[in-house]
Amino acid sequence: MRHLILLRHGQSEVNAAQQTQTIFCGQLDTPLTECGRQQARDAGRILAGSPKYCISHAVSSSLGRASETLELVIQQLQEPPFRFPASTGFNERSLGLFEGRQEQDVLAEFPEYRENPQFSAFRAHFHQKAPLGENLAEVTQRAHDELLRHVPHVTHDLLLVSHCQTIRCLIGVLTKAAPESVMQFPVPNATPIVLAQSGPDLWQLTNPD
Repeated sequence: MRHLILLRHGQSEVNAAQQTQTIFCGQLDTPLTECGRQQARDAGRILAGSPKYCISHAVSSSLGRASETLELVIQQLQEPPFRFPASTGFNERSLGLFEGRQEQDVLAEFPEYRENPQFSAFRAHFHQKAPLGENLAEVTQRAHDELLRHVPHVTHDLLLVSHCQTIRCLIGVLTKAAPESVMQFPVPNATPIVLAQSGPDLWQLTNPD
């Protein structure tokens, strides 16, 4: 495999709602907006127009916003890649009891997640987590394990459509970046992030153009 192309899904309905309020999404299966669908098509055209890539295989998380994004991207490619079955291993981090709820309601019911430093950093923490949810160390482990299952079958480049925190975790483990720096990495909707393989266990971020 030469390149791993990481793509966050297009704008979802929860993404759009979060412009005016904070909602904990996690693994809530929120659909794409029409803007998100257009973002996915645009991403597909970008990838199709670049001679740098030869996407032989593709996979998405099992959540609808990711699998629909992948379908729309593939429609823009001249040569459709082999599509692996959608995988829960690439799903967004679970936020457990908080999923689908507004921040103000969650923090009123669970005040320790606002006031106690042992809980309050759960949004971007490798050890803290929401009740019945996952921390980022757990997301890193499952996503990396799932990626390693796919890599031996990829002949050229792999397109992976996933989610913000999952993509950050994969970037961190593949490039061996410090966790605190990984959480600052921007992952906009439907914008390709490309890693090039420079050794058996070494990847580096590269310019997607």
